[in-house]
Amino acid sequence: MSMAITLERLGSSMPHLQSVMALHRLNSKTLGFLPAGAFEDHARLQQILVALEADNLLGYVLYRVARGRAAVVHLCIAREARESGIARMLIERLKQETKSLEGISLLCRRDYDINHMWSKFGFEAANRKAGRGKDGAELTYWWFSHGHPDLFSRASEPDPVRQRVVIDANVFYDLYARDTPESEASKAMLADWAQASIELVITKELRNEIDKAPDEEQRRISRVEATRYTTLATNDEAFQKLCTELRPRFPEAATLRDEADLRQIAYAVVGGASFLATRDATLIDRCEPLYLSHGLTVLHPAELINHLDTVEREGDYKPARIEGSRLRNALLKAEALDRTVEAFKLTEERNNVLRKKLLDALSKPKTSDVQVISDHANAPVLLGVMDRMMPSALVVPVLRRTRHSLSATMMRNFLRACLHSAATEGRLIVAVGEEGLSSADTEILREFGFVPCGEVWAKLALRGIGVLAQLSLAISELAVAPQFDSARRAALDSIAAALDLQKPIASAAVERQLWPAKVIGAGVPTFIVSIRPEWAQHFFDVELGSQLLIGLREALHLGVEGVYYRSPENNNLTVPGRILWYVSKGDGDGSMSIKACSQLEEIVTGKPKDIYRRFQRLGIYEWRDVYAAAKNDISNDVVAFRFRMTERFRNPVDMNALSTFDIRGPFMSPRRISEDQFAAIYRVGCALT
Repeated sequence: MSMAITLERLGSSMPHLQSVMALHRLNSKTLGFLPAGAFEDHARLQQILVALEADNLLGYVLYRVARGRAAVVHLCIAREARESGIARMLIERLKQETKSLEGISLLCRRDYDINHMWSKFGFEAANRKAGRGKDGAELTYWWFSHGHPDLFSRASEPDPVRQRVVIDANVFYDLYARDTPESEASKAMLADWAQASIELVITKELRNEIDKAPDEEQRRISRVEATRYTTLATNDEAFQKLCTELRPRFPEAATLRDEADLRQIAYAVVGGASFLATRDATLIDRCEPLYLSHGLTVLHPAELINHLDTVEREGDYKPARIEGSRLRNALLKAEALDRTVEAFKLTEERNNVLRKKLLDALSKPKTSDVQVISDHANAPVLLGVMDRMMPSALVVPVLRRTRHSLSATMMRNFLRACLHSAATEGRLIVAVGEEGLSSADTEILREFGFVPCGEVWAKLALRGIGVLAQLSLAISELAVAPQFDSARRAALDSIAAALDLQKPIASAAVERQLWPAKVIGAGVPTFIVSIRPEWAQHFFDVELGSQLLIGLREALHLGVEGVYYRSPENNNLTVPGRILWYVSKGDGDGSMSIKACSQLEEIVTGKPKDIYRRFQRLGIYEWRDVYAAAKNDISNDVVAFRFRMTERFRNPVDMNALSTFDIRGPFMSPRRISEDQFAAIYRVGCALT
C-alpha cells in the first residue's frame, strides 16, 4: 500500500475530531466505550495523534500523560489501512513526542491477536493482571522505556497508584446485569486503560441493596458478583457519628432511598474513599459540599472517566478543610523527643534507632534542624531533618510522615523548601537518606526529579536562569561530589532530550525537573496575571496569609499545586507556560507588585458547575465566586488554569521596577511578556546578580 501519509497532533478545533470518534464507534467492541467528552478533552490537550492521507483518516492513537508517563488509551487503525505500517508510524511518532517522559505504558488483553505487535514496537511485557471485565480476561502490562534510568527509573514491575472509587447499586447493576445506553458510561470504568488508575470497591450498604431484590436467583447472582470487589473496611462508631452529622443534608421526610444514599455516603467517607460513582443526578448535586468538608467527590461515571487524570492525582494532593486553624512547623525540643519518636518510628523499628538519629541532629544545632509539623490539634504530620554539615549539599537523613490527610502535601512542601534553601545557600545537591521511605514517598521524590544515588535519593538544587545550552554547560562544570553524579547525569539527560526535541513542552519539562532554575530561549511563554490579595494570601502571599486568622487553605498555601479562575474574555494563556503573579490593590492590603512565579500546567474552559466540580480540590473560590466569574449565568463559560511549584519572590517587583522593563499596568487580562522581560523580573525578584 503506497500512500502520502502525514502525521498530525489533533487540536480541538480541527475537523478530523469527528472522524476519530466515528472510527472509534466502528471499533468500540474491542476498544471499549469512551465518552465524546473524553475525546474532546484529549484533543484540547493535544493528546491525539492522527495519520492522514489527504483528508482521509487512516488511524489514531489517543493517550494520557500523568506521573511523568504516557499511557496509550486507544490505538485504532481503519480497516482498509491495516497491515500497512500505520500503527508503527503512530507509535514511533508518540515515542518522539513523549521523549522527555519516562516512557509509554498500556494494558492489552492477552487473548487479542496483537500482542506480538507490541514486541515488534520495542515494548516489553512488564507485568500481568486479571481484567475486571465480565469475562475476566487476563491483561498484559506493556512498557516502553525512553532510556532515562537515572532520571525516571522505577521498579521493573510497575505498580500503578490506583484511586478507590465506590460504586453505588445502580452502577453495580450496570456493570454486569444491564445492557442499556445509560449503562455504557458505567461500563467504561471497566476498560483496560482505566484500570491502571482506579479500583472499583463496594460498601456494606450495597449488600443491603442486593438483599432487597425480590428474586432469590437474582440475589444469589448479585452476591457472587459482589465478591469480585473489595468491601471498604469501616469503623462502626465513626460511621454512626457521620450518619448523624450528614442527616441535615438529606430531606427531613427522607425516603428509604434517601436513607440508603446517606449510609452509602457515610461508608465511603469513613472507609477513606476519594470518589463515589453514581448515575443519580440528585445525589450528585446534594453531595457537592462534601468534598471540602469530608474529602469525598461524588461523580457520574462518565465525568469520572473524562477527568481520569484529576482522579489519579487525588491521592497526591488531597487537602483538608481546616477552618480557623494553622499548621505549625517547629524545631524539635528535647522535652518532646519521646513523643516524636513514638509518633514517627517505623512499625518494626526499635525506639532507640530513630531516637539516636534525632539526638545526633539535636547535638549539632549549628548545622542541623529537626522540624516537626503538626496540625491545630497537635496531631503529628511530618518529621524532617536538614543537615548542612556538607558544604555542597543539604542532606535530609530523616523524612517521615504520618497518615494525616495533609502529610503528602506537607512532604512536597518540605522538599520544595529544601530545594529552595539549598539553591539560596549555594549548595549543589539535596540528598534524602531516609531508609524507611514508602513506595508513595519515592513517587513524590521522583515527581520532584530526585533519582537514586547509591543509598540516597538526590537532586541538583540549581538557581539561575538561562538557555538550555548554558544550563547544560553550568551543570557539567559543577563540582558535584562523586556519590551524587547520577543526579548530575539525570539533569543533563533531561536537557539533552529537550535539545533534541526543540519544543517548548520539552523545555517546560526540563524546568520542572531543574526547579528552581528557569529555562529561557525555548519558546515557553510567560504571562503576568493579576490576582486579588484575598486570593493571593491562600496561595503564596506569606505576609497577607499570616494575617488571616480564619479560613486559610493550608493545603494550598503550603502545597505545590493550585487552580485559579477567570472569565474567558481576553484570555490568551497557553500551555506550557509560566505565570508571574501581580498582587493588585484590591479592597485590602494589596502590594501592587509581582510576588511569585508559577508553572502553568493546564487550561480548561467549560460551564461553571462542571469546572468547579472538577477543580474544587485545588481552588480557593467558593461556588458563588465561580458563578460570578461566569457573570451569574450557568450557561456562560469560565476558564480555570492549574499551576504548580509556585516560587515566592524575595523582592517584590513593583510598578516602578516594571516600568524600567517597559512594562506598564493595569493588568486587566493576562499580559504576555518577552523572555528578556521575564528574565529581568525574575533576577530582581530572586535577587540574582
